[in-house]
Amino acid sequence: MSAFEAAKYMFQYNTSFIDNRAMIGLLRRAYNHVDIRLMDHGIRVAYIVSRLLRQRTEANSARVRNICFLSALHDVGAYKTEEIDRIVQFETEDIRRHSVYGYLFVKNFTPLSELAHAVLHHHTPWNVLKELDDISEENKSIAQLIYIADRLDIWLNMEGRPYSEFLSVISAGRGSRYKPELADLMMRERFSAFSAEEAECDPVFNRMQSEITFTHEEVRSYLGMVIFSIDFRSRHTVTHTMTTASISNELAQYLGVGPEERNQIIVGAMLHDIGKIGIPAEILEYPGRLAPRDMEIMRSHVDITEEILGRDIPKPIRRIALRHHEKLDGSGYPHGLTAEDLTTGERIVALADIVSALAGTRSYKGAYSKEQIITIISRMRDNGLIDAGLVNCMITHYDTIMSRTLAQCQPVMDIYENLQAEYSLL
Repeated sequence: MSAFEAAKYMFQYNTSFIDNRAMIGLLRRAYNHVDIRLMDHGIRVAYIVSRLLRQRTEANSARVRNICFLSALHDVGAYKTEEIDRIVQFETEDIRRHSVYGYLFVKNFTPLSELAHAVLHHHTPWNVLKELDDISEENKSIAQLIYIADRLDIWLNMEGRPYSEFLSVISAGRGSRYKPELADLMMRERFSAFSAEEAECDPVFNRMQSEITFTHEEVRSYLGMVIFSIDFRSRHTVTHTMTTASISNELAQYLGVGPEERNQIIVGAMLHDIGKIGIPAEILEYPGRLAPRDMEIMRSHVDITEEILGRDIPKPIRRIALRHHEKLDGSGYPHGLTAEDLTTGERIVALADIVSALAGTRSYKGAYSKEQIITIISRMRDNGLIDAGLVNCMITHYDTIMSRTLAQCQPVMDIYENLQAEYSLL
């Protein structure tokens, strides 16, 4: 069972507020923050792949859309800065790690698991790939599509080299580095340097994104995929988002919050740390107190969250996601809001985030005990930082809330441990 399958029924939240455009925009803005050097690289690669696929298949099918989605996500494993330095060069070697991590992520945490091998091999030369027995012919072709499109975008848009010279490279590598059929497709196309915005003005590419609608289950799946990608940037935050959402949900139920507001609380909690996708891993995993400059960068995850959410997420959910570090006395961030500014839902997620962080490990600490957590949140309550009623509810029902949360998150944690073991074998 994949983590996606294990977790997709954890919270049956309503996603009817997210349409195709909103979902694609959310994904694009999120993954653009992995590293500035990869800005819009994924969407341009997806566009090139769509152009090549038009020559041999129906241009407007859910299957083509999924292949293009996979193409947009092909560098999801590129979270290590030193490897991105090499990814954005045309002539490069030894960039397998991001492909392995991307493969494991797509396999375990997305609805595209059957295409994961294409990500694993999107830098594998054809003369090696064609001999592999453990990958389907379709995945071999998709891997090569992504490989050729990836190299073209690096050549045109990152190195600014002429398309005519790229065709010479493709011709020279036909049958060795590149699958002959796909090399021929590229030779028949005519590309020039283009931006992601220009690519999305292409009517066929535009229709593919807007007209082949996602089901609510698919929206929930892709939303979960983004959330998993945030938590898995650091081994210390593996289930933090889900734990925060679970605690928030439990508190809301104890308080008798209605279904619609509870749905907003759950989704807001799921999105609250999405901006951490833009925080360097060395800061997320720094083993000690952060220096003032690094703390400023860490706190910027709220601003990045706001940018990623844009106007595609309803205002009540945005506010819940963006206010989880505010305090009742005005000492929180980023806006120094006070009690009168903060709704019950915003207060719930703020408390759940604190409890989740204390209960989990960090690079600089182990998991706190129940007694330590209760002591800390009680002190924060008494100092007027967090909602007293919520803290009292959390303390009263602590064992039940945390046992339910552990049960919900354990399957994903188990899969993460297996993923780490599989990574070391690949």
